[in-house]
Amino acid sequence: MDDKIILIIGPSGVGKDTLLKSIKKEYKDRVNFVRRYISRIPDKNEDNFFIEESAFSILQTNNFFISSWQAHENSYGISKTSIKKGVNIISISRSKIKDFEENYEKVFTVNISVKREVLKSRLEKRGRETKVEIEKRLNRSYDKIEARNLIEFDNSFSEEESKKEFIKLLEKIINN
Repeated sequence: MDDKIILIIGPSGVGKDTLLKSIKKEYKDRVNFVRRYISRIPDKNEDNFFIEESAFSILQTNNFFISSWQAHENSYGISKTSIKKGVNIISISRSKIKDFEENYEKVFTVNISVKREVLKSRLEKRGRETKVEIEKRLNRSYDKIEARNLIEFDNSFSEEESKKEFIKLLEKIINN
């Protein structure tokens, strides 16, 4: 099996973490699920390293991260040492795809999306944002995604149905 980086991108609330969590048991021996460093305490669907902002800055200054970014008033980073031989799955910001494409040959970017009404419902249930913030997020427009191997994935369906389709997609990427 070749070394591969599978980047998971998509707006907050589309179910990236839930989708990844749903496949972890099946893939724990075949895939490295790379954990992010985030300056926000993780919620129930995330498996991230919580790090204080001051510690994050020190690590960033000392080149600890292969990629880091700011989003929603939090700092996010992927450590260089967390990438392993084989297949790595990493949830990142769409603005950081190039960080990986410049360092690895086989990078596949999976853009997770959902229908607008599904996103609104998920954001409301999650309860992290006010109604005004949710409306802003729903009305946000995004630049075209620039990636060598871009794959679109609609996560608007039931968790079980989306999981089955996501597994089919992963198998294609891993085995080809």
